Amino acid sequence: MIPQQVEHSDPTVAHVLKTWAPRMIVQGIDYNDYVNTCARINAWDDWCREWCATAAMHEEQAQQAEARGKAISAVEAYFLAAISYHFACNNFVHDYDQYVPAHKKKVTCYAKVAPHLTPPAERHEVPFGSVRMPGYLRVPPGRERPPVVVIISGVDSTKEEHRTMEDGLLRRGLATFSFDGPGQGETWSQIGMIVDYECATSAVIDYLEKQPAVDASRLGVFGPSMGGYLAPRSAAQDERIKACAASGGSFNRRHQRASAERDSFQLVRLKHLWKTDNINRLSELMGQATLEGIAHKIRCPLLVIHGTKDFVPLEQAEKLYAAATGPKELVVLEGGNHVCNNMPYRYRPLVGDFLAKHLDA
Repeated sequence: MIPQQVEHSDPTVAHVLKTWAPRMIVQGIDYNDYVNTCARINAWDDWCREWCATAAMHEEQAQQAEARGKAISAVEAYFLAAISYHFACNNFVHDYDQYVPAHKKKVTCYAKVAPHLTPPAERHEVPFGSVRMPGYLRVPPGRERPPVVVIISGVDSTKEEHRTMEDGLLRRGLATFSFDGPGQGETWSQIGMIVDYECATSAVIDYLEKQPAVDASRLGVFGPSMGGYLAPRSAAQDERIKACAASGGSFNRRHQRASAERDSFQLVRLKHLWKTDNINRLSELMGQATLEGIAHKIRCPLLVIHGTKDFVPLEQAEKLYAAATGPKELVVLEGGNHVCNNMPYRYRPLVGDFLAKHLDA
């Protein structure tokens, strides 16, 4: 069930709900938790605390189930705790006293879930210079060395958020590897976002080539939101990527500079992502974040999905599609919001079937 637009007196809460409520439900937030938690939130400063309260309730239930030896119930509750902790903190980067503990709780709770998923999620750490980028590898059962899809997160998403997307890919015979790249999740504590993010993706591919459980010669990438910019950027720079799908992505990040200057909420999020308080430096980095001059090198099959109601201008998706030189598809979904999370039944099958076809799953 996708929640209806919620009117709220606090403009930041209203903005967050309007923009991300469908995503929260699609990624695993229980609808009843959504309704009950939002009812307790009177102002943006309440957001993290109240979602952490909901998460803590599920965590307590999980611990009680563990004590009774009820492993399945414990795992179900730990997942609800993890995803609630995730959405408690993922936009709440102005208050690290709340953000950091919630983030750590998310990681801990999801780690208890991962081995018991079907199929299990196995934690790996990918070396990237002095950095170690954590990720989860899931392999469809009964498939010998299947192709693998690397899921690249956006501004505020992390590896723990992608379970439901992974499930759809796994059902199509595709292994998945969701990881925290520079500026994301656990890796953020080591390094902020980088302009040449494709280097991090290439490090992941190097690592997966050494994993006997998957066939990295049949590797694709999928990215939602900013990941929908980072995935094509990676495909342009690493020819080992055999297929690329993006939803709600952009051709460059320059369009965000103007909005950040007049939107304090967005500005704080971008400062967090890039790990800089220097406005001039932030503007410089975002100015360099573009596919201009490299998008023509995307020669692998490319799927670009965009919604007509996405806050990322449709012209960004059209520009990406026009610049790519390989086999390509552009799908515009009427009424689709950011990433088209308000119609996952439309965009997710398109992504899964496209990648399964071109990676020969």
